Amino acid sequence: MPATRRISPRQRGRRCLAILFLVLVAYYGVQVLLRTPALTELQMIAHRGGPTDAPENTLAAFQNAISLGVDWLEFDVQMTKDGALVVIHDETVDRTTDGTGAVRNLTLEEIRSFDAGQSEKVPTFEEVVQLAKTNGVKILPETKSPELYPGIEEKLLQALEQADYLNQTVIQSFNADSLERLHHLNPQTKLCALYGLWKLSISSPPSEAPYLCPMAEMVLLNPGMIRQAHHEGRQVFIWFELLENPFVLSFMRFFGADGLIVDDPTSLR
Repeated sequence: MPATRRISPRQRGRRCLAILFLVLVAYYGVQVLLRTPALTELQMIAHRGGPTDAPENTLAAFQNAISLGVDWLEFDVQMTKDGALVVIHDETVDRTTDGTGAVRNLTLEEIRSFDAGQSEKVPTFEEVVQLAKTNGVKILPETKSPELYPGIEEKLLQALEQADYLNQTVIQSFNADSLERLHHLNPQTKLCALYGLWKLSISSPPSEAPYLCPMAEMVLLNPGMIRQAHHEGRQVFIWFELLENPFVLSFMRFFGADGLIVDDPTSLR
């Protein structure tokens, strides 16, 4: 009998890579064939105002983003010890200011005494709303850690209604309960459900949110999420954790993203 030909480990590895390559080509080929166009023209959204050009979540960052012609300002909202709404990402002021302490344990006066970078102050929610309104820019505030701030949803809606800017606002959150509360308080509120790491499906969003915001790195793995949302009549805004670069931005637009939430509005523009 003829001797059995042995396959070397290197040959086995090459075959596995070739099979993987063919599987990926087939998978993304199907995704390309099934992709859907964006529901709107591409919307440019400044993440925290665009921290590549100015300190994040400050009036300077938001003003700079507006000067670049962004369509939306994206930012985070938390609440002080004395019930004021402030625009800051972290639950503490330690990283983004020269102060220390948890936002919920500090008064508005204390937080405003800190330097948020380049002599900027932590702005109030009302200040950012007024800036956006003056310049005709839509806003995408996020209820950040809402479980720490009972009543934050009511305060947000009250401030937006007083400013007559609710119709130009989409409120986003990772927290389904917060979105449900917002919908219960005012069913006309436009909502956006945020999705993070390993969230590869965006079906059945809380309160049937008309906007969905998956993580770019997950959309790379499953671009069909955008198609799924579009079939349900929902717009898709994409946020980026680590891979905000020209290739990924182009990938998201190619597969029909309606908006891109970026740190660097200049490069997107």
